[in-house]
Amino acid sequence: YPGVSSYVGGDIISGIMASGMYRSSELTLYMDIGTNAEIAIGHQDWIMCTAASAGPAFEGGGVKFGMRAAKGAIEDVSINPDTYEPMIITVGNVKAKGICGSGLITLAARLLETGLIDSRGKFNQELDTPRIRQTDDIWEYVLVYEKDTQIERDITITEPDLDNLVRAKGAMYSAALTLLDEIGLKVNDIERIILAGGFGSYVDLASAITIGLLPEIDPEKVTYLGNGSLLGCRINCLTNSLRQQVTQVVKMMTNFELASTPSYMDHYMGALFLPHTELNYFPKVKAKLEGLRK
Repeated sequence: YPGVSSYVGGDIISGIMASGMYRSSELTLYMDIGTNAEIAIGHQDWIMCTAASAGPAFEGGGVKFGMRAAKGAIEDVSINPDTYEPMIITVGNVKAKGICGSGLITLAARLLETGLIDSRGKFNQELDTPRIRQTDDIWEYVLVYEKDTQIERDITITEPDLDNLVRAKGAMYSAALTLLDEIGLKVNDIERIILAGGFGSYVDLASAITIGLLPEIDPEKVTYLGNGSLLGCRINCLTNSLRQQVTQVVKMMTNFELASTPSYMDHYMGALFLPHTELNYFPKVKAKLEGLRK
């Protein structure tokens, strides 16, 4: 597959071909969630695309106990709102070794909902729980104590970990918002969202919206594609007609360089909070958080 620009390469073209968005009349937001977050918006008449550097947090990088979604990775978390005690689920249902990207998103959402962290991702140090503590001048929350891990250490989530996640989700959300702005559309105009990438297939939708990674949209409009680039390659091997359409699709795509788009930095700064500085972008999340804290 050919590329559109330096950072919107053949993988995103392959995913767009696999998703079929270029043949659909629905306004579609395609998001390939990863270190290089590639985003496309459009339908059968046009497609706008861009790429944002989200960093490695979604794949467990830059996180103290981050890891890929292998056996022992924490992939789901719930927290008792009264005792602040967590319950975890790991890949393979074995003792925990670390936390993967999808688990990190869910954990951040639960921490926010229970008031353990504020909108900046900082821990509430006044809460009566031994799980919030300071180690080497860094505040952290103990997710799993040493005796229940495979690594003979407490597994924690730290404020720097949360900072990395907030920056990553901020880059993705602000890139999508910037694209919409540049073409004169709003989040409410989106008719379908496609989440792609190996990691994107495992993201809990409600948690992703709670932290402001995804726009607040009807869950029924969201489709998980999985590894779109590999799916596009498989399909390409099976049909000559698809191969002939590739050139047409690339020609209908317009790339935006975020670095040269002034509104991007404004959107990015606004997105460096959970879920956002402008809570009216997330009315359901706002109402939920206010209801939980009454």
